Amino acid sequence: MDGSSERPPKCGWLLGGLVALLIAFPFLEDVARPLVLILPLAAVFVAGVIAADGGRLHIRCAVAIAAIQVAFTVLSLVVRERGTVYLVSVAFALVATAVLILFSMYCILRYVMRSRLISRDQIFAGICLYVMLGFAFGAVFYLVNILDPSSFLSANRAARESPDLMYFSFVTLATLGYGDITPRTNAARSLAILEALAGMLYIAVFMARLVSMRSEPRKSH
Repeated sequence: MDGSSERPPKCGWLLGGLVALLIAFPFLEDVARPLVLILPLAAVFVAGVIAADGGRLHIRCAVAIAAIQVAFTVLSLVVRERGTVYLVSVAFALVATAVLILFSMYCILRYVMRSRLISRDQIFAGICLYVMLGFAFGAVFYLVNILDPSSFLSANRAARESPDLMYFSFVTLATLGYGDITPRTNAARSLAILEALAGMLYIAVFMARLVSMRSEPRKSH
């Protein structure tokens, strides 16, 4: 099998969708409630399961998780803000979002590990996993902030009521550490450390190995 027989890069399109969502997220937060922005994540990560050839069972599981996420999100939009029902529905929506992202990551990782030959699509899938990792931690950071609003301190409080924790997640993942958003509680700091370590190890170990497997000459048996 030569390079011309590689399948169309479905994960390349998925990567484009993830990057577009990532770039648009900060701008959309200025014109919409942050929780509404969770809704596009459902479509993107269900598409991730489809791109990874997850099969009918995995696709149904992803759709079911996305439906739960959307249901709790809609509930949070119709009840009184800052009430008990609102906080519970937001928390469950964020939990469902994190579960959906992790499930999509599992399907894509399974797709990469089951491939006998590493093609461009597997490389795209590996990059998708890295971006998804940032989204997953972002959802968890939002959940932590909902449970304890003092978890993060933003240097620009006037800009929005709560800090842009998706931005904070990717800054932490890339170990940039701008310092405009600071974790204050032990739980938030531990998660930030864990994400920074995960990002460094992922690039140094998994992606490096994946690229080297792509460049290695194929052995004939």
